[in-house]
Formats: sequence, C-alpha cells, structure tokens
Amino acid sequence: MEKPTTDALLELERCYGQLVSWCDLLEAIADFLPCQVDERLCNTITNGLVPLLLLSHKLEEEILSTGLELIMTQDECIAAQDRRRTSRLLDYDAAEELVETLGSLKEGRCRLSWDAVGFQLRAFFGSLRRHIRSEREILKLIQKAMKEQGSLLNGVGEPEAA
Repeated sequence: MEKPTTDALLELERCYGQLVSWCDLLEAIADFLPCQVDERLCNTITNGLVPLLLLSHKLEEEILSTGLELIMTQDECIAAQDRRRTSRLLDYDAAEELVETLGSLKEGRCRLSWDAVGFQLRAFFGSLRRHIRSEREILKLIQKAMKEQGSLLNGVGEPEAA
C-alpha cells in the first residue's frame, strides 16, 4: 500500500472542515425559509460545492480506499469500496441538484415549494455530515493500523468530529 502523506491527510481534513461549515450554513438557510437567500453566500456555495466535493472524493479514494486493506479482509474491503463509491455518487448527484436549486432561488425562479427546498437542504447536509463522520471514523482506524505498523509518514492528529 502506498503511504498517505501528511499533506494529503491535512488537505482531506481541510475539505471536510469546509464542507461541514457549508452544511452549517445550509442548515441555517433551511431553518429560516422562506427567506431571501444571500446572493454572495449562494454564489460561494454554488461555485464551490461540487468542486470541493469532487476534491474530497478524490482524496478519499487515494487515502482511505487504499488503506481499507489494513483494517478489513479482502471481501470486506471490496464490499466497503462498492458502498463508498455508491455513497459518493449519491452525494455528487445531490450536490448538483442543490446547486441548481440555490441558483434558481438566487435568480427568483425556483419552482419548488419552500417546504421542498427545506427538505432538499436538510437531506443533503444530513447525508453529507453522516458521510464525513463515517469517513473520519475509517481514517482514524487506518491511522491507528498504520501507526501500529510504523508506516504513517509524519503522523497526523486525530480527525475532528463531524
């Protein structure tokens, strides 16, 4: 297994931190619907969400998927990789739909009811928070296994809670 570098691990955690912050903002928007959605905030999320999610997925694939063999049997690893791949695809699709909804809200052309928008926001940030929490738990197990084998480069601190 190729050893993940400290930089890659820190970059993944940085992505997670930004995604969790955006989940908090999306939750605030959902809590105050119907409301005027701040255009600058909307632009930040609509322009940055999908690229940030894709970067985090790429880093997960590089770091976490390669480390699963340290904590699982081969059959468990294959099943886990399939589940994680499906989860990432669902997150990506939901992010694209959310970006479209936020864009239409910003432009005043949203055809969804406020309840539907709130449900979409809550479904997205709830799912993304669970995904990040799960990936952080896997990362923690991989880091522990690597430390036991003495193979983690420059060690990284404990991942934060989602």
